[in-house]
Amino acid sequence: MRRLKLTISVLLFSIICLLSINLQAGNLSYSFDHLYDNEAAVELLHKLHKTYPNLTELRSLGESEEDRDIWLLTINNKKTGKDTDKPGIYVDGTIHGNEVQATEVCLYLAYYLLDNYGEIESITKLVDSRAFYIIPIVNVDSRSRFFTDPGGYDIGRTARVPYDDDRDGVADEDGYDDLDGDGEILEMRIKDPYGNYKTSPDDPRAMVRVKPGEKGEWRRLGEEGIDNDGDGRINEDTPGYLDMNRNYGFMWQPRYVQSGAGDFPMSSMPTKAVSEFIITKMNICFNFAFHNAGRLWVRGPGSKLAGMYAPSDVKVYDYLGEEGEKICPEYRYIIGGQDMYTTYGDFDEFMYSNLGIFGFVGELYSSRKESFKAHDAPDDQDSKVSYWGGTKTEERLKFNDRLSQGQMFREWKKFNHPQFGEIEIGGWRTFTSRIPQDFMLHEMVHRNASMVIFTASQTPEVKLSLIGVTDLGNGLKQIRVRAENANALPSLSTKIMKSGIVRKDMFKIEGNGLEVVSGGTITDILYDRVAYVEYRPWLVFTNVPSFGKREIQWIVKGTGTVTITYDAVKAANQTLKVKL
Repeated sequence: MRRLKLTISVLLFSIICLLSINLQAGNLSYSFDHLYDNEAAVELLHKLHKTYPNLTELRSLGESEEDRDIWLLTINNKKTGKDTDKPGIYVDGTIHGNEVQATEVCLYLAYYLLDNYGEIESITKLVDSRAFYIIPIVNVDSRSRFFTDPGGYDIGRTARVPYDDDRDGVADEDGYDDLDGDGEILEMRIKDPYGNYKTSPDDPRAMVRVKPGEKGEWRRLGEEGIDNDGDGRINEDTPGYLDMNRNYGFMWQPRYVQSGAGDFPMSSMPTKAVSEFIITKMNICFNFAFHNAGRLWVRGPGSKLAGMYAPSDVKVYDYLGEEGEKICPEYRYIIGGQDMYTTYGDFDEFMYSNLGIFGFVGELYSSRKESFKAHDAPDDQDSKVSYWGGTKTEERLKFNDRLSQGQMFREWKKFNHPQFGEIEIGGWRTFTSRIPQDFMLHEMVHRNASMVIFTASQTPEVKLSLIGVTDLGNGLKQIRVRAENANALPSLSTKIMKSGIVRKDMFKIEGNGLEVVSGGTITDILYDRVAYVEYRPWLVFTNVPSFGKREIQWIVKGTGTVTITYDAVKAANQTLKVKL
Protein backbone atom coordinates (compact mmCIF):
# COMPACT_ATOMS: atom_id res chain seq x y z
CA MET A 1 0.00 0.00 0.00
CA ARG A 2 2.79 2.39 0.93
CA ARG A 3 4.53 1.59 -2.38
CA LEU A 4 1.24 2.24 -4.23
CA LYS A 5 0.83 5.62 -2.51
CA LEU A 6 4.41 6.49 -3.35
CA THR A 7 3.85 5.51 -7.00
CA ILE A 8 0.68 7.62 -7.18
CA SER A 9 2.51 10.58 -5.62
CA VAL A 10 5.36 10.30 -8.11
CA LEU A 11 2.85 10.02 -10.96
CA LEU A 12 0.94 13.11 -9.80
CA PHE A 13 4.17 15.04 -9.41
CA SER A 14 5.21 14.02 -12.93
CA ILE A 15 1.85 15.12 -14.37
CA ILE A 16 2.14 18.51 -12.63
CA CYS A 17 5.67 18.94 -14.00
CA LEU A 18 4.52 18.00 -17.50
CA LEU A 19 1.63 20.46 -17.32
CA SER A 20 4.01 23.17 -16.19
CA ILE A 21 6.39 22.37 -19.04
CA ASN A 22 3.54 22.42 -21.54
CA LEU A 23 2.42 25.84 -20.36
CA GLN A 24 5.96 27.18 -20.61
CA ALA A 25 6.27 25.64 -24.07
CA GLY A 26 3.39 27.76 -25.28
CA ASN A 27 0.43 25.43 -25.54
CA LEU A 28 -2.17 28.15 -25.14
CA SER A 29 -4.65 27.57 -27.93
CA TYR A 30 -6.19 30.81 -29.19
CA SER A 31 -7.59 31.50 -32.62
CA PHE A 32 -7.99 34.92 -34.18
CA ASP A 33 -10.93 34.25 -36.44
CA HIS A 34 -13.40 36.23 -34.35
CA LEU A 35 -13.52 39.37 -32.25
CA TYR A 36 -12.77 39.16 -28.54
CA ASP A 37 -14.96 41.30 -26.30
CA ASN A 38 -13.31 43.12 -23.39
CA GLU A 39 -13.74 40.29 -20.89
CA ALA A 40 -12.24 37.73 -23.26
CA ALA A 41 -9.39 40.09 -24.15
CA VAL A 42 -8.47 40.63 -20.50
CA GLU A 43 -8.75 36.89 -19.87
CA LEU A 44 -6.24 36.26 -22.66
CA LEU A 45 -3.83 38.82 -21.20
CA HIS A 46 -3.98 37.12 -17.80
CA LYS A 47 -3.44 33.68 -19.35
CA LEU A 48 -0.45 34.91 -21.32
CA HIS A 49 1.07 36.37 -18.17
CA LYS A 50 0.37 33.22 -16.17
CA THR A 51 1.85 31.03 -18.89
CA TYR A 52 4.94 33.17 -19.43
CA PRO A 53 5.71 34.79 -16.06
CA ASN A 54 9.42 35.18 -16.89
CA LEU A 55 8.68 37.02 -20.12
CA THR A 56 5.76 39.21 -19.10
CA GLU A 57 4.45 41.73 -16.62
CA LEU A 58 0.75 42.58 -16.45
CA ARG A 59 -0.62 45.56 -14.62
CA SER A 60 -3.39 48.10 -14.68
CA LEU A 61 -2.38 51.66 -15.50
CA GLY A 62 -5.49 52.95 -13.75
CA GLU A 63 -9.21 53.06 -14.22
CA SER A 64 -11.47 54.69 -16.77
CA GLU A 65 -14.40 57.02 -16.18
CA GLU A 66 -16.61 53.95 -15.67
CA ASP A 67 -14.09 52.20 -13.37
CA ARG A 68 -12.71 49.71 -15.87
CA ASP A 69 -9.00 48.79 -15.74
CA ILE A 70 -6.66 49.89 -18.51
CA TRP A 71 -4.39 46.86 -18.89
CA LEU A 72 -0.75 46.97 -19.96
CA LEU A 73 1.17 43.84 -20.92
CA THR A 74 4.95 44.23 -20.97
CA ILE A 75 6.90 41.56 -22.86
CA ASN A 76 10.53 41.39 -21.81
CA ASN A 77 12.90 38.56 -20.96
CA LYS A 78 13.95 39.47 -17.44
CA LYS A 79 16.92 37.11 -17.65
CA THR A 80 18.50 39.24 -20.38
CA GLY A 81 18.05 42.54 -18.56
CA LYS A 82 15.62 45.22 -17.47
CA ASP A 83 13.08 46.42 -20.00
CA THR A 84 14.33 50.01 -19.74
CA ASP A 85 17.84 48.89 -20.72
CA LYS A 86 16.56 47.72 -24.12
CA PRO A 87 14.97 49.45 -27.12
CA GLY A 88 11.23 49.66 -26.52
CA ILE A 89 8.23 49.31 -28.85
CA TYR A 90 4.89 50.71 -27.69
CA VAL A 91 1.66 49.35 -29.24
CA ASP A 92 -1.93 50.22 -28.42
CA GLY A 93 -5.38 49.76 -29.89
CA THR A 94 -8.95 51.03 -29.78
CA ILE A 95 -8.46 54.58 -28.58
CA HIS A 96 -11.76 54.95 -30.46
CA GLY A 97 -14.27 52.58 -28.93
CA ASN A 98 -15.92 51.46 -32.18
CA GLU A 99 -12.59 50.55 -33.80
CA VAL A 100 -12.69 47.20 -32.07
CA GLN A 101 -10.40 45.10 -34.28
CA ALA A 102 -7.42 47.26 -33.28
CA THR A 103 -7.49 45.27 -30.04
CA GLU A 104 -7.16 42.03 -32.00
CA VAL A 105 -3.87 43.16 -33.56
CA CYS A 106 -2.45 43.92 -30.11
CA LEU A 107 -3.62 40.59 -28.68
CA TYR A 108 -2.32 38.66 -31.66
CA LEU A 109 1.05 40.40 -31.47
CA ALA A 110 1.44 39.46 -27.80
CA TYR A 111 0.28 35.89 -28.42
CA TYR A 112 2.53 35.44 -31.45
CA LEU A 113 5.66 36.76 -29.72
CA LEU A 114 5.16 34.57 -26.67
CA ASP A 115 3.84 31.46 -28.39
CA ASN A 116 6.81 31.43 -30.77
CA TYR A 117 9.48 32.26 -28.22
CA GLY A 118 12.02 29.45 -28.38
CA GLU A 119 10.48 28.18 -31.62
CA ILE A 120 11.33 30.91 -34.16
CA GLU A 121 14.90 32.19 -33.86
CA SER A 122 14.16 35.76 -34.94
CA ILE A 123 11.23 36.06 -32.49
CA THR A 124 13.34 34.67 -29.64
CA LYS A 125 16.07 37.20 -30.40
CA LEU A 126 13.57 40.07 -30.40
CA VAL A 127 11.97 39.11 -27.10
CA ASP A 128 15.44 38.70 -25.56
CA SER A 129 16.75 42.04 -26.81
CA ARG A 130 13.71 44.34 -26.97
CA ALA A 131 10.86 45.39 -24.72
CA PHE A 132 7.26 45.49 -25.93
CA TYR A 133 4.63 47.60 -24.16
CA ILE A 134 1.14 46.59 -25.31
CA ILE A 135 -2.17 48.22 -24.31
CA PRO A 136 -4.82 46.35 -26.32
CA ILE A 137 -7.73 48.58 -25.22
CA VAL A 138 -7.27 52.27 -24.46
CA ASN A 139 -10.96 53.21 -24.63
CA VAL A 140 -12.11 50.42 -22.34
CA ASP A 141 -15.54 51.93 -21.66
CA SER A 142 -16.81 52.49 -25.18
CA ARG A 143 -15.33 49.28 -26.54
CA SER A 144 -17.01 47.31 -23.75
CA ARG A 145 -20.34 48.96 -24.51
CA PHE A 146 -19.87 48.31 -28.24
CA PHE A 147 -20.28 44.61 -27.47
CA THR A 148 -23.02 44.90 -24.84
CA ASP A 149 -25.19 47.93 -25.67
CA PRO A 150 -27.39 48.57 -28.69
CA GLY A 151 -25.15 50.32 -31.18
CA GLY A 152 -23.95 50.73 -34.73
CA TYR A 153 -20.66 50.64 -36.60
CA ASP A 154 -20.16 54.42 -36.34
CA ILE A 155 -21.42 54.75 -32.74
CA GLY A 156 -19.29 54.68 -29.60
CA ARG A 157 -16.10 56.39 -30.76
CA THR A 158 -15.47 58.66 -27.79
CA ALA A 159 -14.72 58.55 -24.08
CA ARG A 160 -17.63 58.30 -21.66
CA VAL A 161 -17.24 61.87 -20.44
CA PRO A 162 -20.57 63.72 -20.21
CA TYR A 163 -20.87 66.75 -22.46
CA ASP A 164 -23.73 69.08 -23.29
CA ASP A 165 -23.58 68.92 -27.09
CA ASP A 166 -26.74 70.95 -27.71
CA ARG A 167 -26.03 73.49 -24.94
CA ASP A 168 -29.38 73.18 -23.24
CA GLY A 169 -27.93 72.78 -19.76
CA VAL A 170 -28.27 68.97 -19.67
CA ALA A 171 -25.60 66.53 -20.80
CA ASP A 172 -26.18 63.40 -22.88
CA GLU A 173 -29.98 63.49 -22.70
CA ASP A 174 -30.76 62.80 -26.35
CA GLY A 175 -28.85 59.76 -27.50
CA TYR A 176 -29.70 56.91 -29.84
CA ASP A 177 -32.79 54.74 -29.22
CA ASP A 178 -33.25 51.11 -30.21
CA LEU A 179 -36.76 51.72 -31.49
CA ASP A 180 -37.55 48.23 -32.72
CA GLY A 181 -35.80 46.44 -29.86
CA ASP A 182 -33.51 44.32 -32.03
CA GLY A 183 -30.36 45.20 -30.04
CA GLU A 184 -28.88 47.40 -32.76
CA ILE A 185 -29.03 51.03 -33.85
CA LEU A 186 -29.64 50.98 -37.58
CA GLU A 187 -30.62 53.61 -40.14
CA MET A 188 -34.02 55.27 -40.53
CA ARG A 189 -35.51 56.38 -43.83
CA ILE A 190 -38.84 57.87 -44.80
CA LYS A 191 -40.78 58.15 -48.06
CA ASP A 192 -40.28 61.63 -49.47
CA PRO A 193 -40.83 62.66 -53.14
CA TYR A 194 -38.48 65.59 -52.48
CA GLY A 195 -35.79 63.47 -50.83
CA ASN A 196 -32.25 63.12 -52.13
CA TYR A 197 -32.39 59.36 -52.69
CA LYS A 198 -34.23 56.77 -54.74
CA THR A 199 -34.19 52.98 -54.78
CA SER A 200 -31.25 51.57 -56.73
CA PRO A 201 -32.31 49.87 -59.97
CA ASP A 202 -29.62 47.22 -59.32
CA ASP A 203 -30.74 46.21 -55.82
CA PRO A 204 -33.94 47.32 -54.05
CA ARG A 205 -32.13 47.33 -50.68
CA ALA A 206 -29.73 50.07 -51.81
CA MET A 207 -30.39 53.78 -52.29
CA VAL A 208 -28.70 56.03 -54.82
CA ARG A 209 -28.69 59.81 -55.03
CA VAL A 210 -31.14 61.39 -57.45
CA LYS A 211 -29.78 63.44 -60.30
CA PRO A 212 -30.73 67.08 -60.80
CA GLY A 213 -34.33 67.28 -61.98
CA GLU A 214 -35.10 63.70 -60.90
CA LYS A 215 -37.92 62.98 -58.47
CA GLY A 216 -36.82 61.68 -55.09
CA GLU A 217 -38.16 58.69 -53.19
CA TRP A 218 -36.37 58.52 -49.84
CA ARG A 219 -35.05 60.87 -47.21
CA ARG A 220 -32.39 59.60 -44.82
CA LEU A 221 -33.16 60.39 -41.17
CA GLY A 222 -29.96 59.12 -39.56
CA GLU A 223 -29.61 56.44 -36.88
CA GLU A 224 -32.55 55.22 -34.85
CA GLY A 225 -33.76 57.72 -32.31
CA ILE A 226 -36.50 60.04 -31.10
CA ASP A 227 -36.58 63.61 -29.86
CA ASN A 228 -36.03 62.84 -26.17
CA ASP A 229 -35.73 66.45 -25.01
CA GLY A 230 -38.39 68.07 -27.18
CA ASP A 231 -36.10 70.46 -29.02
CA GLY A 232 -37.11 69.32 -32.50
CA ARG A 233 -33.93 67.30 -33.14
CA ILE A 234 -32.94 63.67 -32.64
CA ASN A 235 -29.66 62.14 -31.44
CA GLU A 236 -28.06 65.57 -31.07
CA ASP A 237 -26.76 65.01 -27.52
CA THR A 238 -25.32 61.50 -27.44
CA PRO A 239 -22.98 60.22 -24.68
CA GLY A 240 -19.62 62.05 -24.87
CA TYR A 241 -18.16 63.82 -26.82
CA LEU A 242 -14.46 63.58 -25.93
CA ASP A 243 -12.22 62.13 -28.62
CA MET A 244 -9.19 60.69 -26.82
CA ASN A 245 -7.11 61.10 -29.97
CA ARG A 246 -7.66 64.86 -29.80
CA ASN A 247 -6.96 65.07 -26.06
CA TYR A 248 -3.18 64.70 -25.91
CA GLY A 249 -0.81 67.46 -24.92
CA PHE A 250 0.76 68.69 -28.14
CA MET A 251 -0.91 71.49 -30.11
CA TRP A 252 -4.09 70.78 -28.20
CA GLN A 253 -6.84 73.14 -29.33
CA PRO A 254 -10.16 73.96 -27.63
CA ARG A 255 -13.46 72.58 -28.89
CA TYR A 256 -14.26 75.52 -31.15
CA VAL A 257 -11.11 74.65 -33.12
CA GLN A 258 -10.89 70.88 -32.65
CA SER A 259 -14.06 68.88 -32.16
CA GLY A 260 -13.83 66.41 -29.30
CA ALA A 261 -10.81 68.05 -27.68
CA GLY A 262 -12.15 67.92 -24.13
CA ASP A 263 -11.84 70.64 -21.51
CA PHE A 264 -8.03 70.48 -21.34
CA PRO A 265 -5.21 68.14 -22.44
CA MET A 266 -5.25 64.72 -20.77
CA SER A 267 -8.68 65.39 -19.27
CA SER A 268 -9.72 61.83 -20.13
CA MET A 269 -8.59 59.30 -17.54
CA PRO A 270 -7.15 56.83 -20.11
CA THR A 271 -5.14 59.50 -21.96
CA LYS A 272 -3.75 60.70 -18.64
CA ALA A 273 -2.86 57.15 -17.57
CA VAL A 274 -1.20 56.31 -20.90
CA SER A 275 0.84 59.53 -21.04
CA GLU A 276 1.99 59.16 -17.45
CA PHE A 277 3.19 55.64 -18.22
CA ILE A 278 4.99 56.57 -21.43
CA ILE A 279 7.11 59.30 -19.84
CA THR A 280 8.54 56.65 -17.49
CA LYS A 281 9.76 54.61 -20.49
CA MET A 282 12.17 56.81 -22.39
CA ASN A 283 13.60 53.67 -23.98
CA ILE A 284 10.60 53.60 -26.34
CA CYS A 285 11.88 54.08 -29.89
CA PHE A 286 8.72 53.56 -31.90
CA ASN A 287 4.99 53.42 -31.35
CA PHE A 288 2.04 51.94 -33.20
CA ALA A 289 -1.49 53.15 -32.49
CA PHE A 290 -4.00 50.94 -34.29
CA HIS A 291 -7.30 52.39 -35.56
CA ASN A 292 -9.64 51.85 -38.48
CA ALA A 293 -10.41 52.48 -41.27
CA GLY A 294 -8.61 53.13 -44.55
CA ARG A 295 -5.73 50.62 -44.82
CA LEU A 296 -3.08 53.23 -44.12
CA TRP A 297 0.22 53.83 -42.35
CA VAL A 298 -0.11 57.43 -41.17
CA ARG A 299 2.65 59.65 -39.82
CA GLY A 300 2.59 63.24 -38.69
CA PRO A 301 2.58 66.13 -38.77
CA GLY A 302 -1.14 66.33 -38.19
CA SER A 303 -1.32 70.08 -38.77
CA LYS A 304 0.66 72.99 -40.14
CA LEU A 305 1.11 74.28 -36.60
CA ALA A 306 3.33 71.29 -35.81
CA GLY A 307 5.90 72.31 -38.41
CA MET A 308 7.86 70.08 -40.75
CA TYR A 309 9.77 67.03 -39.53
CA ALA A 310 13.56 66.90 -39.77
CA PRO A 311 14.65 65.46 -43.15
CA SER A 312 16.79 62.78 -41.45
CA ASP A 313 13.79 61.62 -39.44
CA VAL A 314 11.59 61.67 -42.55
CA LYS A 315 14.05 59.25 -44.21
CA VAL A 316 13.46 56.83 -41.34
CA TYR A 317 9.69 57.18 -41.69
CA ASP A 318 9.92 56.72 -45.47
CA TYR A 319 11.98 53.54 -45.21
CA LEU A 320 9.61 51.95 -42.68
CA GLY A 321 6.48 53.24 -44.42
CA GLU A 322 7.57 51.80 -47.77
CA GLU A 323 8.31 48.46 -46.11
CA GLY A 324 4.88 48.64 -44.48
CA GLU A 325 3.24 49.00 -47.88
CA LYS A 326 4.87 45.69 -48.86
CA ILE A 327 4.09 43.83 -45.65
CA CYS A 328 0.49 45.03 -45.99
CA PRO A 329 0.27 45.38 -49.78
CA GLU A 330 -3.08 47.16 -49.90
CA TYR A 331 -1.97 49.87 -47.44
CA ARG A 332 -0.72 53.34 -48.32
CA TYR A 333 1.88 55.29 -46.37
CA ILE A 334 0.69 58.89 -45.98
CA ILE A 335 1.14 62.10 -43.97
CA GLY A 336 -1.91 62.73 -41.80
CA GLY A 337 -2.23 66.51 -41.98
CA GLN A 338 -1.33 66.63 -45.66
CA ASP A 339 -3.06 63.58 -47.16
CA MET A 340 -5.96 63.07 -44.75
CA TYR A 341 -7.19 65.93 -42.58
CA THR A 342 -5.94 68.33 -39.92
CA THR A 343 -5.84 67.11 -36.33
CA TYR A 344 -4.73 68.68 -33.07
CA GLY A 345 -3.91 66.96 -29.82
CA ASP A 346 -3.47 63.53 -31.40
CA PHE A 347 -1.39 60.76 -29.89
CA ASP A 348 1.22 60.22 -32.60
CA GLU A 349 2.03 63.93 -32.70
CA PHE A 350 2.33 63.94 -28.90
CA MET A 351 4.81 61.07 -29.16
CA TYR A 352 7.02 62.60 -31.85
CA SER A 353 6.84 66.32 -31.17
CA ASN A 354 6.92 66.12 -27.37
CA LEU A 355 9.06 63.03 -26.87
CA GLY A 356 10.92 62.52 -30.14
CA ILE A 357 9.48 59.01 -30.58
CA PHE A 358 8.79 57.78 -34.11
CA GLY A 359 5.41 56.18 -34.77
CA PHE A 360 2.62 55.20 -37.13
CA VAL A 361 -1.12 55.16 -36.88
CA GLY A 362 -2.25 51.91 -38.45
CA GLU A 363 -5.65 52.33 -40.09
CA LEU A 364 -6.71 48.72 -40.35
CA TYR A 365 -9.55 48.17 -42.73
CA SER A 366 -11.61 49.46 -45.63
CA SER A 367 -14.87 48.12 -46.95
CA ARG A 368 -13.19 48.11 -50.37
CA LYS A 369 -12.10 44.62 -49.30
CA GLU A 370 -15.75 43.59 -49.46
CA SER A 371 -15.71 43.09 -53.19
CA PHE A 372 -17.71 40.76 -55.37
CA LYS A 373 -16.42 41.05 -58.90
CA ALA A 374 -13.82 39.68 -61.29
CA HIS A 375 -10.32 40.88 -60.49
CA ASP A 376 -10.03 42.88 -63.71
CA ALA A 377 -13.32 44.75 -63.25
CA PRO A 378 -13.13 48.54 -62.70
CA ASP A 379 -12.78 49.73 -59.09
CA ASP A 380 -16.07 51.52 -58.38
CA GLN A 381 -16.29 53.54 -55.16
CA ASP A 382 -19.04 54.85 -52.93
CA SER A 383 -18.00 57.67 -50.60
CA LYS A 384 -20.87 56.82 -48.25
CA VAL A 385 -19.06 53.65 -47.17
CA SER A 386 -15.82 55.08 -45.77
CA TYR A 387 -13.59 58.15 -45.77
CA TRP A 388 -11.38 56.58 -48.40
CA GLY A 389 -14.02 55.18 -50.69
CA GLY A 390 -15.13 51.61 -50.67
CA THR A 391 -17.03 48.99 -52.54
CA LYS A 392 -20.21 50.20 -54.21
CA THR A 393 -23.25 49.48 -52.04
CA GLU A 394 -24.87 47.12 -54.54
CA GLU A 395 -21.66 45.09 -54.76
CA ARG A 396 -21.28 45.01 -50.99
CA LEU A 397 -24.78 43.60 -50.76
CA LYS A 398 -23.73 40.75 -53.06
CA PHE A 399 -20.69 40.21 -50.84
CA ASN A 400 -23.11 40.11 -47.90
CA ASP A 401 -25.31 37.56 -49.66
CA ARG A 402 -22.57 35.25 -50.97
CA LEU A 403 -19.82 35.47 -48.33
CA SER A 404 -21.64 36.45 -45.13
CA GLN A 405 -24.89 34.65 -45.86
CA GLY A 406 -26.88 37.81 -45.29
CA GLN A 407 -25.59 38.58 -41.79
CA MET A 408 -24.15 42.03 -42.55
CA PHE A 409 -27.29 43.82 -43.73
CA ARG A 410 -30.69 44.11 -42.03
CA GLU A 411 -33.60 44.23 -44.47
CA TRP A 412 -35.72 47.38 -44.35
CA LYS A 413 -38.80 47.04 -42.15
CA LYS A 414 -41.65 49.44 -41.55
CA PHE A 415 -41.94 51.13 -38.17
CA ASN A 416 -44.40 53.65 -36.74
CA HIS A 417 -42.19 56.44 -35.43
CA PRO A 418 -43.75 58.60 -32.66
CA GLN A 419 -42.64 61.82 -34.37
CA PHE A 420 -42.26 60.94 -38.06
CA GLY A 421 -45.07 58.44 -38.55
CA GLU A 422 -44.41 55.52 -40.87
CA ILE A 423 -40.71 55.05 -41.56
CA GLU A 424 -38.41 52.13 -42.38
CA ILE A 425 -35.49 50.84 -40.30
CA GLY A 426 -32.64 48.77 -41.70
CA GLY A 427 -29.18 48.92 -43.23
CA TRP A 428 -25.66 47.85 -42.37
CA ARG A 429 -25.42 46.17 -38.99
CA THR A 430 -23.12 46.92 -36.05
CA PHE A 431 -20.17 44.65 -36.83
CA THR A 432 -19.78 45.75 -40.45
CA SER A 433 -18.43 48.57 -42.62
CA ARG A 434 -15.47 49.56 -40.45
CA ILE A 435 -14.97 46.01 -39.21
CA PRO A 436 -13.95 42.95 -41.27
CA GLN A 437 -15.97 39.79 -41.19
CA ASP A 438 -14.58 37.03 -39.00
CA PHE A 439 -13.11 35.02 -41.85
CA MET A 440 -11.03 38.08 -42.87
CA LEU A 441 -9.52 38.72 -39.46
CA HIS A 442 -6.56 36.38 -39.26
CA GLU A 443 -4.62 37.69 -42.25
CA MET A 444 -5.30 41.28 -41.14
CA VAL A 445 -3.94 40.79 -37.62
CA HIS A 446 -0.95 38.76 -38.80
CA ARG A 447 0.15 41.26 -41.45
CA ASN A 448 -0.15 44.21 -39.07
CA ALA A 449 1.59 42.38 -36.22
CA SER A 450 4.33 41.47 -38.70
CA MET A 451 4.84 45.17 -39.41
CA VAL A 452 5.34 45.77 -35.68
CA ILE A 453 7.77 42.86 -35.51
CA PHE A 454 9.74 44.14 -38.50
CA THR A 455 9.94 47.62 -37.00
CA ALA A 456 11.09 46.16 -33.68
CA SER A 457 13.90 44.44 -35.58
CA GLN A 458 14.91 47.88 -36.89
CA THR A 459 15.30 49.55 -33.49
CA PRO A 460 18.90 50.66 -32.85
CA GLU A 461 21.36 47.82 -32.39
CA VAL A 462 24.71 49.46 -31.73
CA LYS A 463 28.02 47.58 -31.78
CA LEU A 464 31.11 49.20 -30.29
CA SER A 465 34.52 48.33 -31.75
CA LEU A 466 38.08 49.56 -31.59
CA ILE A 467 39.44 51.35 -34.67
CA GLY A 468 42.93 51.55 -33.25
CA VAL A 469 45.42 52.90 -30.71
CA THR A 470 48.20 55.16 -32.04
CA ASP A 471 51.31 56.20 -30.08
CA LEU A 472 51.75 59.94 -30.63
CA GLY A 473 54.97 60.22 -28.57
CA ASN A 474 55.64 62.11 -25.34
CA GLY A 475 53.43 59.62 -23.49
CA LEU A 476 50.35 60.53 -25.56
CA LYS A 477 48.14 57.93 -27.19
CA GLN A 478 45.28 58.35 -29.63
CA ILE A 479 42.32 56.01 -29.12
CA ARG A 480 39.60 55.71 -31.73
CA VAL A 481 36.41 53.70 -31.47
CA ARG A 482 33.48 53.15 -33.77
CA ALA A 483 29.81 52.66 -32.86
CA GLU A 484 27.89 51.03 -35.75
CA ASN A 485 24.13 50.80 -36.12
CA ALA A 486 22.99 48.36 -38.79
CA ASN A 487 19.29 49.21 -38.35
CA ALA A 488 16.88 51.84 -39.67
CA LEU A 489 16.08 53.60 -36.39
CA PRO A 490 18.80 55.91 -35.06
CA SER A 491 19.72 55.69 -31.41
CA LEU A 492 18.05 59.09 -31.02
CA SER A 493 15.82 60.95 -33.46
CA THR A 494 16.93 64.29 -34.84
CA LYS A 495 13.96 65.75 -32.99
CA ILE A 496 15.54 64.65 -29.70
CA MET A 497 19.01 65.80 -30.74
CA LYS A 498 17.74 69.29 -31.45
CA SER A 499 15.34 69.66 -28.54
CA GLY A 500 17.19 67.87 -25.74
CA ILE A 501 14.07 65.96 -24.67
CA VAL A 502 16.25 63.18 -23.26
CA ARG A 503 19.99 63.06 -22.79
CA LYS A 504 22.17 62.13 -25.74
CA ASP A 505 24.11 58.89 -26.02
CA MET A 506 27.22 59.03 -23.85
CA PHE A 507 30.66 57.74 -24.88
CA LYS A 508 32.91 57.53 -21.82
CA ILE A 509 36.54 56.54 -21.27
CA GLU A 510 38.02 55.79 -17.83
CA GLY A 511 40.93 53.96 -16.24
CA ASN A 512 43.26 54.05 -13.24
CA GLY A 513 45.62 56.99 -13.50
CA LEU A 514 44.28 57.89 -16.91
CA GLU A 515 44.54 61.51 -18.02
CA VAL A 516 42.24 62.48 -20.86
CA VAL A 517 43.73 65.38 -22.80
CA SER A 518 41.01 65.74 -25.42
CA GLY A 519 37.99 63.95 -26.82
CA GLY A 520 35.41 64.44 -29.50
CA THR A 521 33.47 63.13 -32.47
CA ILE A 522 35.40 62.34 -35.65
CA THR A 523 33.74 64.20 -38.49
CA ASP A 524 36.10 62.99 -41.24
CA ILE A 525 38.50 60.20 -40.45
CA LEU A 526 40.38 60.51 -43.75
CA TYR A 527 41.25 64.16 -43.17
CA ASP A 528 41.68 63.69 -39.42
CA ARG A 529 38.92 66.14 -38.53
CA VAL A 530 37.48 66.00 -35.03
CA ALA A 531 34.79 68.09 -33.31
CA TYR A 532 36.33 68.33 -29.83
CA VAL A 533 34.28 68.80 -26.68
CA GLU A 534 35.11 71.88 -24.65
CA TYR A 535 34.69 70.50 -21.15
CA ARG A 536 35.02 67.04 -19.58
CA PRO A 537 36.80 65.49 -22.57
CA TRP A 538 36.36 61.95 -21.22
CA LEU A 539 32.62 62.30 -22.03
CA VAL A 540 31.34 62.70 -25.59
CA PHE A 541 27.59 63.14 -26.12
CA THR A 542 26.05 62.36 -29.52
CA ASN A 543 23.90 59.71 -31.22
CA VAL A 544 24.38 56.88 -33.72
CA PRO A 545 22.49 57.50 -36.97
CA SER A 546 20.21 55.26 -39.00
CA PHE A 547 22.17 52.65 -40.99
CA GLY A 548 25.28 54.49 -39.93
CA LYS A 549 28.17 54.94 -37.56
CA ARG A 550 29.65 57.36 -35.08
CA GLU A 551 33.41 57.52 -34.52
CA ILE A 552 34.96 58.91 -31.33
CA GLN A 553 38.53 59.92 -30.59
CA TRP A 554 40.41 60.53 -27.35
CA ILE A 555 43.97 61.70 -26.73
CA VAL A 556 45.13 60.28 -23.39
CA LYS A 557 48.12 59.80 -21.12
CA GLY A 558 48.51 56.62 -19.11
CA THR A 559 49.09 52.90 -19.23
CA GLY A 560 47.21 49.74 -18.42
CA THR A 561 43.66 48.86 -19.39
CA VAL A 562 40.99 51.48 -20.01
CA THR A 563 37.25 50.95 -20.22
CA ILE A 564 35.21 52.60 -22.96
CA THR A 565 31.46 52.66 -22.44
CA TYR A 566 28.60 53.44 -24.77
CA ASP A 567 25.64 54.42 -22.56
CA ALA A 568 22.34 55.02 -24.37
CA VAL A 569 18.73 55.69 -23.43
CA LYS A 570 17.16 53.87 -26.39
CA ALA A 571 19.80 51.27 -27.27
CA ALA A 572 21.58 48.54 -25.34
CA ASN A 573 24.75 49.68 -23.59
CA GLN A 574 28.14 48.47 -24.79
CA THR A 575 31.54 48.17 -23.06
CA LEU A 576 35.00 47.82 -24.58
CA LYS A 577 38.28 47.08 -22.82
CA VAL A 578 41.43 48.56 -24.43
CA LYS A 579 44.99 47.85 -23.33
CA LEU A 580 47.36 50.78 -23.74
